[in-house]
Amino acid sequence: MRFIFIFQTYTMSLIERYQNKPLTELVKIVESARDYQPEAVETAKQIIRDRKLDQADILKASREVISEKINAYLQTFSPVNDKLMLPTSHYLNEEEVKLVFKTCFTEWKHENDDMIPDGWKYVLAAGFG
Repeated sequence: MRFIFIFQTYTMSLIERYQNKPLTELVKIVESARDYQPEAVETAKQIIRDRKLDQADILKASREVISEKINAYLQTFSPVNDKLMLPTSHYLNEEEVKLVFKTCFTEWKHENDDMIPDGWKYVLAAGFG
């Protein structure tokens, strides 16, 4: 009985803690589920559902979060030593994630103009087929 009370108190504090967070922050919790306790992820999902948002708004927020994750990944990416890794998403399907990745990769490639431009289309093709 005591465990249930503690869990309910913990859950309530998560709801109170996350209730006023912007959609992008809630989506970031869901999209980075490995970095959070399962209760935190479920609470964020529940708050998103309770807000009854338009699906387009959720997808837009998810694209922003995935773009941030990809850009952070590319900052430490070594074309010689690393293999391209496609992130996963709770809200976006694999094709949508690939499109976001290609956009971020193209921007990253242009910022790093010391690389051979024509070779990168082969890297993308080899990485994602």
